[in-house]
Amino acid sequence: MTPRTIEPRRVAVTGMSVATALGFELETFWSAILAGESGIRRMDFASELDLPVRIGGCVDRAGLKEAAARYKLKDKDDWHLMGLYVVGRALEHAGFATDKSAPIEADVIVGTGHGNIVATNEGMAAFQETGPRRVRPTAVLRSMSHRIASLASIQFGLTGASHVVSCACASASVAIGQAFQQVRFGMSDRSVAASADSGFDPATFSAWNRLGVLSPIEDPAKASRPFDAAREGLVMGEGAAALVLEAWDVAEARGATILGEILGYGASSDASHLLQPKAEGQVVAIQRALRDADLTPADLGYVNAHGTGTELADVVEAESLQLALGDAGRTVPVSNTKAQLGHLMGATAGVELITTLLALRDGQLPPSRNLDNPDPRCPLNFVRDEPLSSDARYALKNSFAFGGSNSVVVVGRG
Repeated sequence: MTPRTIEPRRVAVTGMSVATALGFELETFWSAILAGESGIRRMDFASELDLPVRIGGCVDRAGLKEAAARYKLKDKDDWHLMGLYVVGRALEHAGFATDKSAPIEADVIVGTGHGNIVATNEGMAAFQETGPRRVRPTAVLRSMSHRIASLASIQFGLTGASHVVSCACASASVAIGQAFQQVRFGMSDRSVAASADSGFDPATFSAWNRLGVLSPIEDPAKASRPFDAAREGLVMGEGAAALVLEAWDVAEARGATILGEILGYGASSDASHLLQPKAEGQVVAIQRALRDADLTPADLGYVNAHGTGTELADVVEAESLQLALGDAGRTVPVSNTKAQLGHLMGATAGVELITTLLALRDGQLPPSRNLDNPDPRCPLNFVRDEPLSSDARYALKNSFAFGGSNSVVVVGRG
């Protein structure tokens, strides 16, 4: 038998959407990012629990209900509402009907870190407080991690593969990488790469408080400070994002507007420690992504960093960029947006990759807020204070997770 040769295809981005503390509409969100607005705020429930850290990048619940009404979504769980909304909005942005008037041949691959931990915690609390008869009959269905992908498929008539990937704060990036490879190598013509995450139920947010990685800075607008010498930890956020990826020729044939291009993907594992990242593993992922995109470090015009704001992780990421990119590691513009949104955990890479594509589209690189005094151990060319005008064509998006999982995506201007 003659071996089958698979010719890689170009992969276009034809739809994008977000649900964040800075809005549910793409252009509203993007304007807020460029204007330096902060979506981080104090949370009443955290004060009632007397938690040390009481701030986060929360999605406005009234705004979420209004956004969900666009597709008549009435799911009990906000995590699902965010995820389902962004899938529908991205499909609509790409020019597809969302009323199930015709099936859409598309995969839906969803990244999440926490999954529907709210339902799991609720079921456990009901069992402990009142016994098995008070556990809801729907507890199993509500707590299944893949429920969000299945519901998206059912809600919008998506007939391709549907599943969930979970890899802590690299989850969205891994979902995008898988969707990219599905299309690139002909397994699908079209794939929706979505992500959604929230950890603001009392039990989960209490656990994050106990872990000791959250910033104790009380001013919500100043608490997240990636790469700044005065950083004290990360700020949690929540949100969702989705991208419609299509084979380039398929997108052109249906007259779609091409918003950008996924060029390469690289992943690796540190194989070292659950909490302490290693530059060596990150370097491998960055180099693999660039090699996959057939680009050199000198081709890059922008890096959207992971930048959690924790003491060790920022230093390691700065080191990995210098090692992987060589001379370009000190000159390529670098920024990230966690100071405005918080760390969206499993959804963070999805929102940040969309930010990166918008930056390339408009030639405006968003600045890193709260970067008043860059840590001298992080000698990178940071974009600070104001957006930077740029003619960058290619950009790198880093995502590095607890457990030492590294995921990097390279994108190009459409």
